[in-house]
Amino acid sequence: MPPADRESARRAIRRAVLHRCQQLALPLGTRIAGYEPLPTEPGSTELLEDLHAAGYQVIVPHTLPDRDLDWLPWPRLAELDPADAAAEPEVAPPAALGVAAIDTARLILVPAFAVDRAGRRLGRGGGSYDRALARVSSGTVVAALIYSEELIERVPVDAWDRPVTAVVSPAGWLELTGTGRGNT
Repeated sequence: MPPADRESARRAIRRAVLHRCQQLALPLGTRIAGYEPLPTEPGSTELLEDLHAAGYQVIVPHTLPDRDLDWLPWPRLAELDPADAAAEPEVAPPAALGVAAIDTARLILVPAFAVDRAGRRLGRGGGSYDRALARVSSGTVVAALIYSEELIERVPVDAWDRPVTAVVSPAGWLELTGTGRGNT
């Protein structure tokens, strides 16, 4: 995908997520789990910044040696301008929140290579998100951020895979009706 098209898609996804947060009437301070995307992924640090600026408590994963996901507040002190960090030496880097912190999020944004309309999600294959999503309460909104061509007919599924309840693409937010935390 050309860089200009990727940036346009990311902006549309960012607008769709922020609009959905307004539709859900999420109160300020609500915890939202996001992720720090790779340069080619549809998520963006601008989305994380916008969610944080809107007053939400954003958390992002940190992969543990066993491939499970711990959670950290975002932005992390290390990501701040070094001059800002030096000016505030009493500010300690944020502590990890623990693997169970994902269950405190009301909205969870996850990466995916592909998703089908039944909510089956294809990730990188390490099982990190499936393990984390197994800790999430029923009824929690779990949305995969994808490019439009990544919503496909069928995704292979294994017993441990956890579904998503929505996808967000440049076309907007799409609820995947009939999915739920127990569907596979």
